[in-house]
Amino acid sequence: MRSISVTTAITVLFCSKFLFSTVLVCRASSQPKGTVFRPSCPPKLGTHAPVDVNLLWSKTVPAGMSEDAAGQLTPLFDYKFLLPQESLRAGLSYTGAARRLRKFVQDFLHGEKQMKIGVVGGSISVGMHASKVGVTDWFSTVVGWLSSSAKSAEKVKGRNGCRPATPSGYMVFCLENSVDPDVDLVFVEYSLNDGYEDKITENSIIEAKEQLIRRLLKLPGKPAVVLLQVGHVWGCYIHPFFYTPEDIEGALAAYYDVSSVSQRTSIYLLNVHKPTEGFLFDQVYDDHHPLDVGHKIMADLVVHLIQEVAIGLLISPVTPAEVSVRDVPLPPPMHKGNLEPMGTTCLVEEKFADIAIATEGWRWVNEGTDIKPKWGFVSTVPGSELIVRLGDTARDDVISGGSNGTFPVLLQYLLSYSSSMGKAVIDCLGGGCQCKQAMADGYIPDKVSVTSMIQLDVQWSAHDTPCDLRVTVLNETSTEGHKFKVAGVVLAVTNSLKSAFSMKNWEV
Repeated sequence: MRSISVTTAITVLFCSKFLFSTVLVCRASSQPKGTVFRPSCPPKLGTHAPVDVNLLWSKTVPAGMSEDAAGQLTPLFDYKFLLPQESLRAGLSYTGAARRLRKFVQDFLHGEKQMKIGVVGGSISVGMHASKVGVTDWFSTVVGWLSSSAKSAEKVKGRNGCRPATPSGYMVFCLENSVDPDVDLVFVEYSLNDGYEDKITENSIIEAKEQLIRRLLKLPGKPAVVLLQVGHVWGCYIHPFFYTPEDIEGALAAYYDVSSVSQRTSIYLLNVHKPTEGFLFDQVYDDHHPLDVGHKIMADLVVHLIQEVAIGLLISPVTPAEVSVRDVPLPPPMHKGNLEPMGTTCLVEEKFADIAIATEGWRWVNEGTDIKPKWGFVSTVPGSELIVRLGDTARDDVISGGSNGTFPVLLQYLLSYSSSMGKAVIDCLGGGCQCKQAMADGYIPDKVSVTSMIQLDVQWSAHDTPCDLRVTVLNETSTEGHKFKVAGVVLAVTNSLKSAFSMKNWEV
């Protein structure tokens, strides 16, 4: 058997107050050929064009069904769509064999167990700029519809595990904080946050997405996975139709038999080729976040997919052989060697605060909201040292995955044009581990804020002692300020660091 070289990586997340306040976009600043300009610049952020109730319509249960079959479908068809029927069909980009999704819908219709629904993604699926998060955002709409369609509302439980301004690569390492292990259905919404890279092979965005899909499919609950794709809309213009990882990810959908729906495809015709009132980009989006109309369209696509699967089950029920496929090991990665991490520990928020052993000059603060928390240690005082201790939780993984006690540490920090940003030095304190120090400058003169990463090679040979990492704010600065914010630590035993380095493709 061919041996696999295993790399153990620790990712320390450094971010300014901006990191979790908006989404990440492709770093290329020039507008690609084929860019479509919106008829008007977006309205003031958060200004909603209401969903036109005159456009709402419902499907009817197909005629000729038995009374039992019609009785099963009727609750699922109690839903009013906004998208026209042709747009619904266009947005169903890949259904596939849908083995896991068919099993989910069958179990839901039988109503014998509680069905857990999850979502991972960025600020779009958090519900930013929906008029009422928890009500009008697409995920809440879908969970509400499923709850009302179930034999009892308690049979459906939704969990929103999204993190604003994070890409697929972040969730590869931090999945355990966002998804229940026994989840039954998980939606993945990252096409906007993942940016764009026009390569079929060695595409870090696609490689990160593949690792995430593999991690989800390997969860104990053996969930169905559905990709929810959105278009790239920015300010006064819309990226070309192709300017998204969605189409290349279609190969992943087919390879792993995960269904995919496309908000981009469903409304592009209604804007660029045949502008239609009620579906114009200015009514669907503010800047790049969907408004209530946009969230309604995304919910429509998911509901349509599940309804179509339910109808298919009446014609061709799930077979035992089909169910047994879930127990078959996943195929090798589509992209050679692109295996998912074998184990991760993502310490953020309270878990991160618990491993800090020295915080003088730093404040533990939430710079966000309850809905969109942004916890972290913040310092603006030169000389302040933050020390975090990697103890028993990390040590076992490092020992088993490291090579001769040496492993890479990946330091993530935010480069921003903000005049408050400063510099910091990151190093090891010695004793348990040693490494060559690195300096991170949080300022960049271009009017962008971009996630960057530094790699340290850490030697942790004294396995009976912890490894302490230190962040020191420098007096030297490229701006008027010295601010640094430290948000978390991630430990991963992995065969590939590609999903971590994929973050080079984004900026805030």
